[in-house]
Amino acid sequence: MKLKFQFFFLAILFIAMQLPLTVAAQSTDEVVLRSSATSVEFGNNVTIVVAGEALTDLYAAEMELTYDEQQLAYTGYTSSLGNQAYVLEPKVQGNKILLVFTLTGTRDGLIGNKDLFALSFKASKAGAASVSFSSLTTINSQLEKTNGKMGNGMTLSVSNNSNSGSNSGSQQGGISSTPSTSGTSILLIDAWNATNGVASIHVGSKALLEAGKNSKDESVTIKVNSGSDVKELQLNLPAMHFQQLRSESGDVKTLRVETALATVSIHRAVLDTRTLSDTSNLQLSIAKADPANLSQDIRDQIGNSVVYDFNLSLDGSKITTFIKNSVIVELPYKLGPNENPYQVVIYYITEDGKLEVVRNGRYNTDTGSVQFLPTHFSKYTANHVQVSFSDMNGYTWANEGVLGLAAREVVNGRSKGHYMPAGEVTRAEFVKMLIQLFDLADSSATAAFTDVDAGAWYYNSIASAQKIGLVQGKDDGSFGVNDQISREDMAVLIYRASKIMSSMTVQANGATSNFLDGDQISTYAKDAVWAATQAGLMDGVAEGYFEPKGKSTRAQAAAVIYRLYQESF
Repeated sequence: MKLKFQFFFLAILFIAMQLPLTVAAQSTDEVVLRSSATSVEFGNNVTIVVAGEALTDLYAAEMELTYDEQQLAYTGYTSSLGNQAYVLEPKVQGNKILLVFTLTGTRDGLIGNKDLFALSFKASKAGAASVSFSSLTTINSQLEKTNGKMGNGMTLSVSNNSNSGSNSGSQQGGISSTPSTSGTSILLIDAWNATNGVASIHVGSKALLEAGKNSKDESVTIKVNSGSDVKELQLNLPAMHFQQLRSESGDVKTLRVETALATVSIHRAVLDTRTLSDTSNLQLSIAKADPANLSQDIRDQIGNSVVYDFNLSLDGSKITTFIKNSVIVELPYKLGPNENPYQVVIYYITEDGKLEVVRNGRYNTDTGSVQFLPTHFSKYTANHVQVSFSDMNGYTWANEGVLGLAAREVVNGRSKGHYMPAGEVTRAEFVKMLIQLFDLADSSATAAFTDVDAGAWYYNSIASAQKIGLVQGKDDGSFGVNDQISREDMAVLIYRASKIMSSMTVQANGATSNFLDGDQISTYAKDAVWAATQAGLMDGVAEGYFEPKGKSTRAQAAAVIYRLYQESF
């Protein structure tokens, strides 16, 4: 399949190159070169970034670079396009490197500023080393050849002098800092050598502080280039200096570590309550778990999905829990035939060898990865949950919500293979769905409602909801556990939940005149109904009517909660 696609793309390039320029778009897409350093010491590494500037519609490109092979030895590449484009392995012949990529499917081309490739070279001989473009072919999303412009070449100084000005500071490979066109400060690190599959990298305080100084968006990105033999990366960082990172625009709060294994973003808040010294070391470990070390039951459930083992430690002691939203992880996952992105779920493998759903995991079709917010580190895997219901015909609008929640074990069918989308939903059921999906359960919470029985399946959900102010109950002191939830009460609950999670982008203003039955909406629900409909979380049931006192169906409840979920993470 890969070979077939390669032939297809080369055919597109060939056809496009035959087109007269009058057919091609008149806009010009420029591709430029940036270097991580203007000088480099013999034996150290330097990274050349190939980037698009002010792109208007770059769908595919073929470019050739020429470099001085006496002074520089090509050692490898990375590409941020890998999850949204088909990237051919660079072809190296003598002192020339051929780079080719194409986006896939019907979509617009790249726009704005975009890093395309990062090429790594090792300084092999003292002297002046030039790198430049020798050819460039660009194609837009209409498969037309465009007027691609090659940026200027560059000359690097390779020196035997240890004071040459290189930013190298790693115990393995080279470290260099460069600001990207997007404003993010980037540290490029090479980790090509591994001992028994483990590559250990040490980022010096000087390199980290310099990267922080260059930041314009409160973050620093560390990109690690590594070979296929690397099964585990250990990234060591000066913890005190991480907390001290500052730029001209203010504090640098987040470190984003991009590797071939996974991507991890760490907020400095993970260190807020910890005692640090000038020598404190923060180590992030990312590894592929050996399937042989997993139980047969786990292997049967996850199939061929890769299991990743994460660890974060300070001075050798594991950090076992994280402040909410202080760590973000992105795992690569390639959708298989007939797999739906909303049914891709993150699992945590517990200490006793069980799979536990991480409900905030969400698949990003643009990056080809699943992003989630762990509360601790351990073993995680992404897997597609095959779930379906035979009675969803006529409910296409709710299918994604129902299947997305079912995959995350938030909703179940009423009978085998049947969801019963037209069935009604009780107030207890709706609250439990919200508490489960958004991980709001509090084991210490207690409920004060007269009709909420301790030990009942809904008790902890309602108790947790009462504790955080999500529910208030009725005037008689009851909650109405078995009452069918009305559409206006559903709006109230999702509106309150969104404020608790600070996810609602539309502010309520009391307006309900959009609905012909607006005068039937209870006073306490007016703001919630307006906000929920303006945010696209709820719709009217008929043209011009909201039907506030109408009972919500199971399909409606799942669709509304899933829409809130999509807006919240």
